[in-house]
Amino acid sequence: MRRGLICVALLLAAVLVTVRGNAHVGAPDVYVKAAAGPYQLLVSVHPPVVVPGSASIDVRTQDAGVTAVSVELSGGGWQPLQAFAKEQLFTGGVWISSSGAWQVRIRVSGDRGAGETSVPVPATTGAGARRFLFSPLFWLLVLALVAGGWFAIRLPNKRYAVGATVLVAGYFVVLLVWSSGRDASAPTMAVSLEPGGRLEILLPRREGDLGDLINDHGHLMHLFAVREPEMDVLLHLHPAQISAGRFEARLPSMAGGAFKLYADVVHRDGTLETFTAQAGFPAQTGHALAGDDSVGVVPGISRTAPISGPGMTSVRLMDGYRMTLEPGSALHARTGQLLRFTLLDAEGSPPADMQLYMGMSAHAAVFKSDGTVFAHIHPAGTLPMAAYGGSVMDMSGAPSREVSFPFGFPSAGAYRVFLEMKHGNIIETGAFDLKVLP
Repeated sequence: MRRGLICVALLLAAVLVTVRGNAHVGAPDVYVKAAAGPYQLLVSVHPPVVVPGSASIDVRTQDAGVTAVSVELSGGGWQPLQAFAKEQLFTGGVWISSSGAWQVRIRVSGDRGAGETSVPVPATTGAGARRFLFSPLFWLLVLALVAGGWFAIRLPNKRYAVGATVLVAGYFVVLLVWSSGRDASAPTMAVSLEPGGRLEILLPRREGDLGDLINDHGHLMHLFAVREPEMDVLLHLHPAQISAGRFEARLPSMAGGAFKLYADVVHRDGTLETFTAQAGFPAQTGHALAGDDSVGVVPGISRTAPISGPGMTSVRLMDGYRMTLEPGSALHARTGQLLRFTLLDAEGSPPADMQLYMGMSAHAAVFKSDGTVFAHIHPAGTLPMAAYGGSVMDMSGAPSREVSFPFGFPSAGAYRVFLEMKHGNIIETGAFDLKVLP
């Protein structure tokens, strides 16, 4: 029986590696612009659905002189990536053995010598898997495994007991993987609208893990609220923390309606966590916006001819300014690429008063039209600055009217991308509708 219990314990240790919630919502993949010596890279990391598991890595470069790329996970050996010279793509994978924040080192060789960089990889088990791990079915299967192990040891004819144990274990693993892919939703938070347009936010407490939050771009929380189903109003607020897990913000003057809320917070270890809620806001005269808070009003989501591939598209803003978007290639699910944006004034010229917005050229928020995907992304990548640890990349630079974002859409379908850029103390908000192919 001891051996059977040891086997069950090892199985549980292999699957009970879940930690906090998903980074963003329904968008677990990591996309980063990185420099490895003289080489500019677009790195895509697809973390495993269940930890332990294999993370796949794609490295793209526009430098035809790159001849080889290899990767190393902390403490492991260097592994060469398979090269597809025509696409300038190098692909492979690394084994993630436990949950947490990992650093994948990347080594590039080419006609200009060698260079190295590192990319963080948050490896966590999904929300659906977490619910399965703490459900009655999970513990029923655990008891079945223990019973099977006991009978396998005690009975003279072990064949049937061993077969039943293997069958239950296989069913256990299949359910775990299935549940991991079934639910990419984020944990929910409680919100209430008090008199005077005061919005109170209460994050769910789990084992007291909300006391380690750190600033991300100068704020403990980035709150996005989008009006549904039109997606024509976007709030980007930065609530103040009143106590651990409790935040407060004041709504600006705005149109009313049903809103979906997404709150991003970052933990001390660099882990990004997103909470969601739904709320109805009345039309009201609120307080004047200040600092980094913004509200954008744009045309309702388009139902015809969204962008699906290369080519420039332009949208007109409320004050006459224009924004353009130029995808780097056809939009396919889970394929990393650069989304290039430009801001122009009413005469079609570059604004002379460009400013950084929270330390960088722009911010973007990605929404899928069915509400299953949300991601708050930056010009350097999809992770918060704290995730880079000692290898923090320069995300700021000089203010610019042109900016590019590395991103890959997690699934096919219709998306809306909001872009925020700042000039002359004005935060401009534009919206682009995209159609992502399988």
